Amino acid sequence: MKRKSKILNYCRSLPSLLATCHLSLNCDIIGLVKKLITKPWILERQLNELKEELRAAGFRPFTARQVFQWLYHKNSQDPTAWSNIGKADREKIARLYECACRPVLESQNDEQGTRKFLIGLADGLKVETVLIREKDHYTFCLSTQMGCALACRFCATGAMGFRRNLSSGEIITQVLILKKELAGYSGKLNLVFMGMGEPLLNYESLARALRAISEPDGLNISPRHVTVSTAGILENLKNLEQDFPPVKIAFSLNAPTSALRCELMPVSRRESLDGLLAWFREHKRRQRITCEYVLLQGVNDSPDQARQLARLLHGIPAKVNLIPYNENPALPFQRPDEATVEKFRAVLLEKSLTVITRWSKGQGIRSACGQLAVLPEKP
Repeated sequence: MKRKSKILNYCRSLPSLLATCHLSLNCDIIGLVKKLITKPWILERQLNELKEELRAAGFRPFTARQVFQWLYHKNSQDPTAWSNIGKADREKIARLYECACRPVLESQNDEQGTRKFLIGLADGLKVETVLIREKDHYTFCLSTQMGCALACRFCATGAMGFRRNLSSGEIITQVLILKKELAGYSGKLNLVFMGMGEPLLNYESLARALRAISEPDGLNISPRHVTVSTAGILENLKNLEQDFPPVKIAFSLNAPTSALRCELMPVSRRESLDGLLAWFREHKRRQRITCEYVLLQGVNDSPDQARQLARLLHGIPAKVNLIPYNENPALPFQRPDEATVEKFRAVLLEKSLTVITRWSKGQGIRSACGQLAVLPEKP
């Protein structure tokens, strides 16, 4: 009887089971179709690519340049506003491409004029970017990855782990969003790739973004106003210097010896510090390397370590940016006091090095160097 009852119960539940399977299959098919019919994002296109695609779609040869000028010069991603392009062409472009920037989900300001923006990505992930007001210009601090795989022990982004690389459009959308915040401003801009992630581990997207940034019909920002910060991925460092010679390099050094750097920055176990320094020493470039050195209390901030650092950099055309640590509650490091920072700086000056102490802005909103991180949402 029990067996017969089980069979009867199964038979009664069979229609709902089949319906559930059918619904699940339908959802899978709908998801697949959505992927297949998703429009390409126009901010992912280089000018030459857009020219070719629009030509193939029947547009006149100059339309791609007009579109680029609207997207970047006028910072308008709404095709209905592109007044020098015919209405029919604007509507066709809107059917062919997604044109909007990614949305700003949240923003924070501090008393010094630093602003941090949380941007929502199409797959539900989020990334941070920062607008910094300087004395006579603005700096955009841009992210290239969601999280970071390098796991530097003192960095909040590294503590997140790595999720994925950003696309070139996701990098460019940060620039466009920050430019919208400065509507009407026509002064100097500096772009620094010092946000979330290691830029040279996402070289393809970085290079595509740099081309759109420097393109005369694009953002038209001189590469001389762009700095790429790296922990030292030598192969792509060479590619960057070959492809974009005017771009400035900031090398994240942070230790006066290879052994200590390996402890603080595991990437040093794969990318030899000696090999990187040899490249900097032997390779001629247009401008000096900036060596970034985060000062950690009791770890790398003694006068003896300053003397070691001076010896390490001997023969390299470099300036040193000293960055007193920006503290993160979840990490076991502290900022040294001003007297310790000044003693370290004085030793380097005695050794004829150019030294700048960078007291980072944005600490109150966790947007200073090494503080960017997107926390997991609470369930």
